[in-house]
Order: sequence, then C-alpha cells, then structure tokens
Amino acid sequence: MGGSVSPPKDVALNERHARIFIVDDADQDLRVHAATLKAQGYEIVTACNGEEALLRVEADVPDLFLIAAKMKGMSGFQLCESLKDDARLINVPVIFVTEHPTSDDIDHGYAAGGVDYISKPCHLSEFLARVRTHIRLYQLLQEVARLEDVAIDSNPLTHLPGNNTIMAIIQEAIDLKLDKTVLYADLDNFKAYNDYYGFSDGDDLLLFTAETLQIAIRTICKGESFLGHIGGDDFVAMVDHEEAEILAAEIVKQFDIGAPAFYRDDDAERGYIETEDRQGETVRFPIAALSMGGVRLQSYDFSRYLELANVCAETKHMAKLVPGSNLFMDRRGELLAEQTDELAPTEV
Repeated sequence: MGGSVSPPKDVALNERHARIFIVDDADQDLRVHAATLKAQGYEIVTACNGEEALLRVEADVPDLFLIAAKMKGMSGFQLCESLKDDARLINVPVIFVTEHPTSDDIDHGYAAGGVDYISKPCHLSEFLARVRTHIRLYQLLQEVARLEDVAIDSNPLTHLPGNNTIMAIIQEAIDLKLDKTVLYADLDNFKAYNDYYGFSDGDDLLLFTAETLQIAIRTICKGESFLGHIGGDDFVAMVDHEEAEILAAEIVKQFDIGAPAFYRDDDAERGYIETEDRQGETVRFPIAALSMGGVRLQSYDFSRYLELANVCAETKHMAKLVPGSNLFMDRRGELLAEQTDELAPTEV
C-alpha cells in the first residue's frame, strides 16, 4: 500500500469504534494492516491462522473480518465458511486479501460468504475506502434490524416503544451504571373518563399524553433520553438525573393546561364528571391528572430491570395519593446511601 489519507470523520467521531478482526499467516502483512487500521481509530483483533481465529471470535463479534485468502492449513475461504456457520456472524462482512486473485478465487470467495476483495498491492485510500464502506453498510443493517424490532414492539396507538424495548433500554442503563432517572407516568381517573366519554375520546386523551411527554422531553432534555409506552395509560421516560425534576414540572404544566380541552365545557368548568362506579354508586371524578413516580438509578444498587420496576411502582403509588398532576421522587435510596456513609469508619 502507498500514499496517506486523514482519518475519516465518521470513525474519529463515532463513539462506538468499529472492531476489525484481521487473520493472516504472513506476519509482515498482519502487522502492517493492523497498524494502518489502528491509526484510523479502529479497534483491532488479530490471529495468525484460521484455528486461532475461530477460538478468539468466541469472545466477541467484530464489525468486519479482513482475512488472507490463501493461508497454510485452513484457507481463508474455509475459515469464512466456518464463521458463517455461527448465527452471530452471518451478517458480519468478510473482505479477502490476496495477490492477483483469479476469477476462480473471486467466485470461491463470494460463495464462501465474502463481500469484497482487496488485491495486493493496494493504494492506501482504496484499502481504507473498502473497509469503511463495508463497516458502514454493516452498521446500517444493524440499525435497520434494531428499528424493525422497535416497530414490532411499538404501541399500536402511540407508536412509542413497548415493553421489550423499555426493558432492554433501561437494563442497558443499569448495566452501564448511567446517572439516569426513570419517570413512571400514569393517568389518574382515566377509566372513568373512558367509561363516560367512550374509547375513541379515551384514545385521544392518551395521544395527547404521549405528545405532551414527547414535546416536554424535546424542550427540556439536552442529554440522551427515552420515552416508552407500557400500555394503557402507563408511560415510562428515562432522562439525565439533573434534568428529571425540571422535565416533570414542564410535563405537569403542559398536561394541566391541555387536559380540560378533552372534556365538555360544563364538565371542564365544574372540574369533574359524575359517573357510576362498579357498585352502582354515583361518584365524582376530577379532571384527569398525570401522576409520576421518579427513581434515580444510582440511588440503588440495581442489577435487574425488575428491581427498578418494583421501586417505580411503589413510587408511582405514592404520587397517586397526591391530588392533581405531580412528581413524587423516591429519596429512600439516597437516604440509605447517606446513612451508610455516616456509619462507615473514618480514616485518620
């Protein structure tokens, strides 16, 4: 390879640096390719033969394989066929590297599962362009698959992510020990509203709630945020801890401004509707409100989503005991942490 190019911007700025697995029994080529790609910001894993590669790939899945087509013992083509037998690796691109490939070599490589060839000698700019192109394509395919999973899981009314996505996103935040706060939102008096006005109007109120949450998050949150719809009138948001209470105040403000518009003028003016409960008694139900329970992930030593969900449910219950739209923040974890610090031995 000859010449030089600057590191591609997408590699330099990509938070998740792509991992490239290089397999070559020619020591000099292995070292040159590894050094070249590492200088571009890629994470590099290497193996000097097919057997070693199969052992090392058990630990992690790369974003691209760069494999010498002709190696002693297990050839690059045989290695590729073995890799493609692993369901985790079916879509990971394989680029073969070889000198002066014949038409039979090229056919064999594609039949084995390869996506491209780099013929030595190769100019550096072409080498990097081929690598970069196939990594981009692979990552785009992964993103499409992720979006399809989200679409399948999404709530049919609001189109917000559903239970499976909610659990996966929050579990990841727990695993990474991110300083996030989860807000569990629930509509008060929604069943009575549904019974009184009908399911169509109930759906409109749910859509308004989802829109209120989305607009508030876009307005207030500067960091990474997430909003999901568990089902019915239950929603979950996850935001940076420092933004949670400001966000909740904005949600309460906007919800309380907009909710009366979903009632007839006389009901909105009175501030309640009258309907029968399950026992046949006439009961007054105030205008719908939004109760939110807030839990900071770092306040507890959570390891599983279910543990957080239990605390969120308790906190939301406390919020519903307070009339009107509100946020009830769980402080128990913070108090326990403070007590633990107080009881810890002091160094002198």
